[in-house]
Parts: sequence; structure tokens; C-alpha cells
Amino acid sequence: MIARGYGGDMEITKDKAIEIANKEAKKLGYDIESMNIKITKHNTPWNEYLPKESETEYDVERKKQLTNKEYWAVYYYPKQEKNYPILGGDICIFVDSSSGEIITNIRGK
Repeated sequence: MIARGYGGDMEITKDKAIEIANKEAKKLGYDIESMNIKITKHNTPWNEYLPKESETEYDVERKKQLTNKEYWAVYYYPKQEKNYPILGGDICIFVDSSSGEIITNIRGK
């Protein structure tokens, strides 16, 4: 899934990456106001959301999309209600740190 870019070879700030990812998450139907957010910057095709060891077709394709890129991983996960475990509903959106392009995403179930 390749989406719109934000042009130029400028550096996308952390706040801009969140803004871009927020729009995408909302477009995909996520209620981001009811979610926590974590953002990290990476320059490898693997990260805490996409394990290096994973060889599933799904993960291999995403690692190809992230190869040779520096990107922000913007992770949304449901706020935990007291005494209830979190069971899916999360999403990680990968935003190119140079162009602002949405590279891909990983959705929980």
C-alpha cells in the first residue's frame, strides 16, 4: 500500500509524522481519540512491530517496502480498561521520514 507523499526531500518531524498517520488511521476507520500512541524512528526493515526473524509472506512484503528507508513507526493501541486485557485493535503506520509518504501498515486483529 503506497499512499500520498508530502513532497520534497525535507525531513518529516515527529509531529508531522503523527499528523500524517492520524489522517491515515482515521481513513481506515480507527478511533484514534480512544487509543494510545507510540512513535519511533527506524532505518532497518525490521523493528519491534515487524520481527527480523519473521518469514511470513505478509512480513516479508512489508520488510521489502521498508528496506533502504528511514521512517517513523507510528503505533496506535487501545487504551486499557482496568482489569481487562487488550485484545487486538492496534495498528502501526510507517511514514517515510523524508517524503511523508505512507509506506505500509500493520493491523492487529
